Amino acid sequence: MPPQTLSAARQLAALPDEPIPAIGYIRVSTAREEMISPELQKASITDWAARNNRRIVMWIIDLDKSGRNFRRRIQRAISAVEAGEAKEIIVWKFSRFGRQRLGWAVNLDRVESVGGDLVSATEEIDARTAAGRFARGMLAEVAAFESDRASEGWIDALRHRREEMKLPAQGTPRFGYVRKGRIPNPGRPNSFILDVHDPLGERYEPHERDGRLLAGLYVGYVGGHAGGALVKLLNWGGVKTVRGGTWTMQSLFGYLDSGFAAGLLRIHRRDCRCKQPGRCQNVEYLPGAHKPVITMETWEAYLARRRKQRRLPSRTVSPVYPLSGLMRCGHGGENGVPQHALSSANKHGQTGYGYICKWAYDGRGCVGVWVQRKQVEEAVRARLATWADDIDEQARVTEARAAVKVTARTDRERLGRDLQRIDKALGRLVKERALDPDMPDAIYASTRQELLDERKEIEAALETASEEEEANSADHLPVIRTLLDEWDTIAVGRKRDLLATLIRHVMVFRTGVRTPPRIVITPVWEPDVDAEKTRRIEWSFG
Repeated sequence: MPPQTLSAARQLAALPDEPIPAIGYIRVSTAREEMISPELQKASITDWAARNNRRIVMWIIDLDKSGRNFRRRIQRAISAVEAGEAKEIIVWKFSRFGRQRLGWAVNLDRVESVGGDLVSATEEIDARTAAGRFARGMLAEVAAFESDRASEGWIDALRHRREEMKLPAQGTPRFGYVRKGRIPNPGRPNSFILDVHDPLGERYEPHERDGRLLAGLYVGYVGGHAGGALVKLLNWGGVKTVRGGTWTMQSLFGYLDSGFAAGLLRIHRRDCRCKQPGRCQNVEYLPGAHKPVITMETWEAYLARRRKQRRLPSRTVSPVYPLSGLMRCGHGGENGVPQHALSSANKHGQTGYGYICKWAYDGRGCVGVWVQRKQVEEAVRARLATWADDIDEQARVTEARAAVKVTARTDRERLGRDLQRIDKALGRLVKERALDPDMPDAIYASTRQELLDERKEIEAALETASEEEEANSADHLPVIRTLLDEWDTIAVGRKRDLLATLIRHVMVFRTGVRTPPRIVITPVWEPDVDAEKTRRIEWSFG
């Protein structure tokens, strides 16, 4: 008889007078091969408890839960043992406790460190002995191995769907499309099987109404509408998500970012080793089998605006005023005070009456400025009118934009070569590490980090150069005309986005006590100069 198995006589001798309080834990997994009914598990636990003088004080059940993590109700059972409400957790098999190695070790230690125990109703192991602990550990390792093997099978199946069939890994419904070729599974609620009577197989086809609505969301966002406005449009119109819920910013951009409407499938890059693929931004796009509802040009424009919006403060993403995020204190850079933005301020009971330098208000060394919002907006409109109506100014602007475009293109090409140089250096470093096992870890790590930091700086500069080239490529006169003609009727968010395509920033300088401030408008075709240089292209108002 194995040493870890107790004899019947020894079990009887070990029975205490008072029943041991225990928690019965039941887990039914999402995997088909683990669909052991809760009734079967409960019956086995109850029978074992009755034979071994245990009193079940609590039942905790996790339905349709994977054992690959411990974000389950099992935490309630562990906390109860730590609180002294029970002495043991009884499971049908040890694999019900979990199938993840680190989680198993950490959470089992929480139970045993307070004198508790984990017991299997169908695996008679005495974990008080070294042999018993070894046997239990082997069963835990087998459970983790089976979980890993099943996971690899699922990964292969999902990869086949994405790369061979060009279908989403999860065959769930997609907004704007009709899923065909699948029918409800009569044997399992909320699951589907292939429709053998459909000769075309599983596929997604654009929905006649929702497909156009989906395309309109992209066009609206590219056109300058804020995400919040699109969410309100959907919810006020009674449009539901595929799960029947209301739209949020997270659900809207989570779906738009997937690129499904462009005929693409977004996947987590296989060379990324992070442990949270759902949150990781290291993604790539594969062509899908479904028909797109937007053009690639629209998709690229959408991505460009998303990248730009992510770098803006949250208040600027959904702006309240047309110049949000564009206002700057002209005295930044002096006396060790960095360049910083102006904040909106209230006065005379009016919200957003003007802009103020918070650095001066908070006593952080800046001399500070104050300007009426109406005064700044009038200055901007006057400058727009000059750009639109003055023939000589139009010629100068056109020439300046062409020069900036050429410079940006040159910078982009140079930075692209620098990026290739860094990537080659990283490759050589990895190769040298493989050929020289004696290379100190500290030298390898520091050199690699230096290259990665330099690569990050080059990528940021490359993106800036691309934006400079793009901003000075489009015809600016229609944008200026739109702003001038529709200033009082256009939405604030769209107005701010249009202004950002023309204006780099608006600097405000203090001129004295009770004297009008100096307002300097720097367009995107002018260099991003400091305060002294800005004075040479200043635009005075007042």
